[in-house]
Amino acid sequence: MNTTNFPTILPVPKTILADGETSYTFPPVITAEDASFLRYADVFRKNAAILHGLDFTSGDGGIHLLRDDTLNGEAYRIECRPDGIFLYAAEPDGISNALVTLHQLLRNTDGAVTVPACTIADVPDCAYRAVMIDLPAHRTLEQMLHYADICHLYKIRYLHLHFADNGGYGLPSRKFPKLPTPEKHFSFEQIERLRQYCSDRNVEIIPEIDVPGHTTYLTTAYPELFCDTPTEGEPRRDLICVGKPGMMDHLRTLFEEVMELFPESRYFHIGGDEAALDAWNDCADCTAYMNEHGIPNVRALYTHFIKITTDMVLDLGKIPVVWEGFPREGAEQISRDVVVTAWESLYHLPNELLEEGFTITNSSWMPLYVVHPESYHAQFVPGGRWYPKDILEDWNVYTWKNWWDKSAAYEKPIVVEPTPQVIGATFCVWMTDYAVELPAVIENLPAMCERIWNVNSTLSMDEYEKGLARLAEFAGKLHP
Repeated sequence: MNTTNFPTILPVPKTILADGETSYTFPPVITAEDASFLRYADVFRKNAAILHGLDFTSGDGGIHLLRDDTLNGEAYRIECRPDGIFLYAAEPDGISNALVTLHQLLRNTDGAVTVPACTIADVPDCAYRAVMIDLPAHRTLEQMLHYADICHLYKIRYLHLHFADNGGYGLPSRKFPKLPTPEKHFSFEQIERLRQYCSDRNVEIIPEIDVPGHTTYLTTAYPELFCDTPTEGEPRRDLICVGKPGMMDHLRTLFEEVMELFPESRYFHIGGDEAALDAWNDCADCTAYMNEHGIPNVRALYTHFIKITTDMVLDLGKIPVVWEGFPREGAEQISRDVVVTAWESLYHLPNELLEEGFTITNSSWMPLYVVHPESYHAQFVPGGRWYPKDILEDWNVYTWKNWWDKSAAYEKPIVVEPTPQVIGATFCVWMTDYAVELPAVIENLPAMCERIWNVNSTLSMDEYEKGLARLAEFAGKLHP
């Protein structure tokens, strides 16, 4: 069998058997034998109307969603046969992946469904496939729903939402009503709508509340709870005070409130990067806290803070995620249940994190970032972005690169040996806005997914562009 005339599917399935000539046509009908598959069948019907102009009904005769307990997790199998289109999975995750692949296979033939004769077997190499959106740069609910659709179409499992930064706080709050940034935060109703929309598309939200740095949103709204007590001069607004009595209790209350908004989310990101630690040397509460707990310096205080906040998240029943930022010294006190997002190769290198037993994800600044083309970073990153070729040909999940001469990955990439401790990658969108970033996300995100779905991918740019053309068309049609 050959796949000469077969459509390019992104990410490329592990096995495709097809004769390249035969196709079958069926009525637009879909049925599911397992109740847990039904909501993904409903989303498929809705998207088929938009993407293909096909009006699917429930019943026998076309697409059959069937359980196969020999498959695991996200694995699926598709069989396009003369008697129907059969999609197999053991879990809803797998059937969701199968349905998304089917969108790339089928064609509308006078209101009927035409598919090539084939058998496809597939499973991702990496489970952690994420895109991060910087939300204090305000986006509308409709734009975030579009991102959920893009994640679904591209088989991106996690939508990591950076809700809090110096630019504001993007969530509603009953516990801290002064915290939400006016006209730049979502309502409770909008968050519930986004959560449900993502859930229906097998996309899990990872909420991020950035601490201890990037916290002007906290220290401005509630200085009495989070701001430092300087021995002289003005308080440091972009850094919370670790030593202030009761501060950790208030932080726990905030974390609990955010977790209640996203009950299905297994991960909770606490930020942890780019903290201006030296300010703690000039804070009366912090110096008193360090003396009381035998903490020798502010770097050790920072690691101590990461430990107690990640332990808090674990105690609340979530998996804590933190940006690479805490130093290597003293890292033994941090739980190995913490997932570290390795991004800059500056504070704590990915090879060091692996040697120390951490689970990590790859968020290499080159080539997985998109920034505003007029931002500071854009002077080093022409146009504020890289391109699919940079990801497909010059990067994989075990490689870190950086444009900045202070990074250890500046001139020579950091490459680690393949290991299950690297569980995937995150594509990052920073300091920009929807209209500017969207073209880069649509073009680049499938390339990242291909390199983590298939860690040994050899997909050519020509084939990638063929598959991307159809995916980009789909993404455009789902525009709000």
